[in-house]
Amino acid sequence: MRRLCYSFFYYVLFLSSSHCANAQNNVIDKQIIEMLTIFYTAHNSAWINTEDNFVLVKKLDSLQKKYCSLRFQKVIKKEFKLGGLDHDLLTNDEGADANFFKTLKVEKDKVNQNVYSVSYTYHTKDPSYRPIDKKVILHVTVVKEGDSYKIDSVR
Repeated sequence: MRRLCYSFFYYVLFLSSSHCANAQNNVIDKQIIEMLTIFYTAHNSAWINTEDNFVLVKKLDSLQKKYCSLRFQKVIKKEFKLGGLDHDLLTNDEGADANFFKTLKVEKDKVNQNVYSVSYTYHTKDPSYRPIDKKVILHVTVVKEGDSYKIDSVR
């Protein structure tokens, strides 16, 4: 009987600790989703609303310092030296327009740990110059750096 009581106690303890861990993970996921939403809104706003390339580079650099891991910042700087503003690793060179703000969606990847799906739609033209809506899906890996979570890669 005593063994049964101990088994029951450990089972209840296991379930409660498992529930607490899941609740904590949900809070972290919500924080990361909010961070990615804020970042991609600011990032694409900079691209859409800034005409001066010098000012654009300053805005993008500031956002990268705040939201990207140190490792990824180095990768971005290396790519910038090669391609300048012609290549954007954070959006895989997918464009954005005002429609972006209405369609932005960030979700936790159900299969890959630390990966979040960032999706949006923007208006563009096909090769025949007919207007189309293009759906963009980015897979963003997030790592913990210090006390905060940062973007570490985009594919």
